[in-house]
Amino acid sequence: MAFTPLYILGLMGVTRRANHFEDPSLQIWFIIAAFGVALIAAGIGCFFIQLFVSYLHRDKLRDETGDPWDGRTLEWATSSPPPQYNFAFTPVVHEIDAWTDMKKHGYKRPLSGFAPIHMPANTGAGVVIGALSTLLGFALIWHMWPLAIASFAATVLASIIHTFNYKRDYYIPAAEVARTEELRTQELARASHA
Repeated sequence: MAFTPLYILGLMGVTRRANHFEDPSLQIWFIIAAFGVALIAAGIGCFFIQLFVSYLHRDKLRDETGDPWDGRTLEWATSSPPPQYNFAFTPVVHEIDAWTDMKKHGYKRPLSGFAPIHMPANTGAGVVIGALSTLLGFALIWHMWPLAIASFAATVLASIIHTFNYKRDYYIPAAEVARTEELRTQELARASHA
């Protein structure tokens, strides 16, 4: 409603950024576009009101279950925000809507038997290699051969360095996983009694 009338006006020959026009038959299209702009402004206003109200009532609106809308997929099976390892055990998936299927079959969260969880460490290698590759692409497009050769060599070197970086991972101890899962169990118990 906001932009289509302007496209129609453009097809009718009206130039962009006109500060006045002589043909009064064009006025209706500008009025329709103005209503469209008012609708967009109202939508943006509602979004800001929602942010403000959500912030004011954040304690009352906070969800402890991780599944406030009876979700269907696995992202609703964990807390919000999720622990750094997401799941203490890899979920067994039998259906596309795995969380719905698990709830339907009476899924119970494991409360013991936790093992250390292997995690990747943070690394800047992706950003560095991506920036070098972008530089390589730029140099190749503009036929800047010395820069292309240097950025290609730097990209290969950064990839090799990252490949032989053996400090790219760590383990979350089983005791820490057990503590996190116990806190989650307590949160779920409180949420179900509330």
